[in-house]
Amino acid sequence: HYFIQSNLRCYVSMFDESSTSNIIDDTKPLVVTIANTENNGNFISYELTVHRGASSDNSWKVMHRYSDFAALNSTIQGWGVTDLPFPKKKLFGNMDRAFVEDRRRALQMYIDVLLQNQMISESLTVKKFLDPAHYNDGFDEEALRQTSMLLRTEPHWKLIEPLRNIGYRLKRSYFLVNCETEVVGKQLLSWTEMGPYYCTTSKEITSLTKVLTTIQHPYITPVTLAAVNQNGVHISRPYHCSGSLRDLLCGSKPKTAFFKKYLNQRTVLPESEIATACRHILEALVFLQDKGLPYGHLHTGNVMVDTTSNGNVYKISEVENFLLGLPFRYRNLHVQHGGIKSTLDADVYNFGLVLYEMATGTELRAPTTDVIPATVPTPIRSILESILSSSAQKDGMPTLDDLIADIYFTPSSLSTHHVQPVLKLSNKHKQAISVTVSTYETSLASDQKAVEALRRQTKALLRTQTEEKKRRKKAVRGDSLVAKERSEEPVKAASAAPPAPPPPSAPAPPPPPPPPPPPPPPPPLR
Repeated sequence: HYFIQSNLRCYVSMFDESSTSNIIDDTKPLVVTIANTENNGNFISYELTVHRGASSDNSWKVMHRYSDFAALNSTIQGWGVTDLPFPKKKLFGNMDRAFVEDRRRALQMYIDVLLQNQMISESLTVKKFLDPAHYNDGFDEEALRQTSMLLRTEPHWKLIEPLRNIGYRLKRSYFLVNCETEVVGKQLLSWTEMGPYYCTTSKEITSLTKVLTTIQHPYITPVTLAAVNQNGVHISRPYHCSGSLRDLLCGSKPKTAFFKKYLNQRTVLPESEIATACRHILEALVFLQDKGLPYGHLHTGNVMVDTTSNGNVYKISEVENFLLGLPFRYRNLHVQHGGIKSTLDADVYNFGLVLYEMATGTELRAPTTDVIPATVPTPIRSILESILSSSAQKDGMPTLDDLIADIYFTPSSLSTHHVQPVLKLSNKHKQAISVTVSTYETSLASDQKAVEALRRQTKALLRTQTEEKKRRKKAVRGDSLVAKERSEEPVKAASAAPPAPPPPSAPAPPPPPPPPPPPPPPPPLR
């Protein structure tokens, strides 16, 4: 009965006024192939075949000139990225067939390197370049329009300034506001459109967002305002002048544009600060897990830093993301990992990624790693290995309860509760959440299956290519042996034939004439 009810709810939500069946998951990687070129007389166009995710069925074609690539590269260089292999401009001979082919290969290498950087590949600039049909510049204008409508209904809230491009999500905009009737300080107001995994009704999401305003926990950023309409959700929470944990690692200011502050080199936190941050994060995650509200969106940008006289307090933020159906930040790694089957697994794995970033100063780009830098302290190294190693992928990761019970995170000095944790969810809320959980996990399993099929297909193709290469090499070796044998056949035939008889001897020359007789001796003297 519960299974039928859950599926009916998903089915009905497809026809709800806030249905999101056509919304794209921005975290799915784009794969680009530049296979063809087109000579338009005065310039050359390059045909880009783009497909989203592991499946090549969802593909489209885009045409771009070299000048389009140059404009894209110039924008990215403005973010401080100058080490991309962009091919140089050529004034003469740029229409030659050989040169066009060389440039096509160089542009393919440039795009491949570009898409390997997660921050750059998920930027609106790159998305518009590769998928202009689904991405445009209208997101900020729509967010400002929706926010203006909200502030007209909330006269005591005043807009201070819009904060453009401070986050990585393309369909989330931030505004700095202030409440004149309450002493709450500056507030960070966000406008977010529903995500691709949103499957609840408008009535349910309205009720759930009201619950968010009642959450109380010392390590969860409180929600001070939640407003829902058919297009998206407004969420307000206190503005932290110190920014996020990622701002702390990068030494950046929270109001700076995302790509200008986060493409810089990160620092490594002191070991004691890492232990404090991990303890606060784990307590918040365990609390949400016990109450039945999945999180899944843990990363250093979603951990706010509250600077106090007793040290930093770390608070997770944006707990509404899961309810809005937004994709996880590390979803692409979840898909490649294969061992992540649930939202609870995602929380543990994301915690490992955050710990790795704090301890090494770099983000982990691969789903697993067996090489932890030698500078990482031994206690942290063992925790990272239990989560991020290839053996953990096969044998399983620890649970949140296992992690919080680790002696490294258990000192009493790390726990500083000043607020009694509060979160109450009704049975209807839990049923609605379970439908969203099922949607997430079904989609994740489907994408993992597609990636595994693609991996097997790639291995089979490489095996076939290797065998074909060996067969060709063997055929070439055989042909060379045959040619060598044929070239040696005349020599062998000559050596095997009987020796030819000597030619007949010429007649002997006549003997030389006899020498003349000696002259007679002279007569004796008288």
